[in-house]
Amino acid sequence: MDEQKFGPIATHLRFENDLVKVWEMDLAPGEKCGMHRHTMDYVLYILEGGRIAVESPAMTSNRFPGQSTYELEVGARTISYVPAGGSESARNVSTGRFREAIFEMKHPITSGGNPGFALTEALSGAEPEAGVRTILLNTRIRAIETTLAPGDETGMRFHDCDAAVFVIEGGRVKEIEKSANGEEQAREAILDSSTVLWQPRGAYRNTINIGDRRYRELRVEFR
Repeated sequence: MDEQKFGPIATHLRFENDLVKVWEMDLAPGEKCGMHRHTMDYVLYILEGGRIAVESPAMTSNRFPGQSTYELEVGARTISYVPAGGSESARNVSTGRFREAIFEMKHPITSGGNPGFALTEALSGAEPEAGVRTILLNTRIRAIETTLAPGDETGMRFHDCDAAVFVIEGGRVKEIEKSANGEEQAREAILDSSTVLWQPRGAYRNTINIGDRRYRELRVEFR
């Protein structure tokens, strides 16, 4: 296929720096994201699930070996790590909206080799529980899902990796950050859903939900 026929990998580019691109796929019922090629390893997290029709002429699916056209049902909170190399299109064939967050990694593998495809459906379709939990971990990334009820906080944690944070359910939060030399600062912000934050390594941080509704985020740390 001619390279010029490939389009973007999702409908909205939410953030980009030297290390990562963060996309959001947002498809109404019947809407299609055209043929695209994944040139970087990526993490994919389902925000709103549904049934998707996928065409992948360049390579077969990890989940459906030997098939280049297939449909699959995916639930919210499903997460996967996918190595680069696939070409595909996606159409929402369900009756509701379909959304996913995609984190493309620009930084090269430094050691240990590529960890390969991984899929976690343990939380698929389940109601989020309050707290901070690691939901996917390999030699390249750590994905952490955080759900805070009003008044809840993550507690002060040391962040030893650079991270991109995708806001799943927005709200009013307060972040307290302490540097390695003990200098502390606090800031408050109203974060909309689909906001992406970049948090460099080397600081202690505590996130507090000071709003009147649930706050949720997905943090992908680059190891």
